[in-house]
Amino acid sequence: MLLVCALSSGARAQNVILYLKGGDRISGRIVSEYTNRIVLSNSWTKELSVPLAEIAQREIILAKGTNLVSGSNAVAKIKLPPPPAAPPPMFKHWKGEAEVGLDYTDSTSDQRTYHAHLKLSYELPYKSNPKNFFRNSIDYEVAYGKTTQKNTGTNTTVISADRMGASDKTTADFDKRWYAYNLGGVGYDRIRNIDLAGEIGPGLGYHLLTLSNLTVNVESGANYQIQYNTDSTHSRDFFFRIAEDVTWRLDPRTTFTEKVEFFPRVNFAEYRVRAEATISYNLWRYIYWNTTFRDNYDTTPAAKVQGNEFEIHSALGMKF
Repeated sequence: MLLVCALSSGARAQNVILYLKGGDRISGRIVSEYTNRIVLSNSWTKELSVPLAEIAQREIILAKGTNLVSGSNAVAKIKLPPPPAAPPPMFKHWKGEAEVGLDYTDSTSDQRTYHAHLKLSYELPYKSNPKNFFRNSIDYEVAYGKTTQKNTGTNTTVISADRMGASDKTTADFDKRWYAYNLGGVGYDRIRNIDLAGEIGPGLGYHLLTLSNLTVNVESGANYQIQYNTDSTHSRDFFFRIAEDVTWRLDPRTTFTEKVEFFPRVNFAEYRVRAEATISYNLWRYIYWNTTFRDNYDTTPAAKVQGNEFEIHSALGMKF
């Protein structure tokens, strides 16, 4: 992996000004460049997809101290080649990530856990104000694993992971800082004796920081949750939701993300917590490597299940 990282290191992202065919002008730092679009990051959004078919001209801003222009910032104008055919309109605002991983142990007990994650995001800037967006994000995750205990003459195999989860989050900016959201999810975890769990609830969010390489959001709202357990018990209740998320681009290839969700019941007697942190490293073009730390805590878990669950996962992924 170190060899791949060394071979795939490249020049840092460029600061550019894009002149659009409609007359608008967008400036920012190039995060990634594909065959049909450029992704920029600037002070008001961490990732903005601009179709190549909409770009009339690109200008590269050269930093001070270069030997091209002494003592001042320079602008190099580049005439772009004819863009490729534009994608169908229904797909040009979409982007996605797909990753797969295997956790493997070969010792006194053999353990294999297969996991996969798919994320689809839709982002549409408002025509009245391109700095505000309507966004929708769909997450799907599945994991399955077995553990074999090696005893003298007898091996015992048990299922050590069997879960699935899907969530859908919609956000709509109505101010430079404020936005509204609605979050829904469904899934199961048979190792934690959860046959079915679901949640839905709206709320408000605030863009606390919107720097070119760092964004911080805070959210609060209501959340209705249901849970059916293997022992035929179930729970249905309203929760408050208090959450925050951070995206920090450490360098052009490395990104750190984390989010924490705190769900106290309306009577504040019980609560649930979901926390997750991920380090992502771009290996080559659209290929990246993720390492994720995840912790879930429930003050009232299903029968014969611990309240806390901590996991570490690594996965190979691809952006599209």
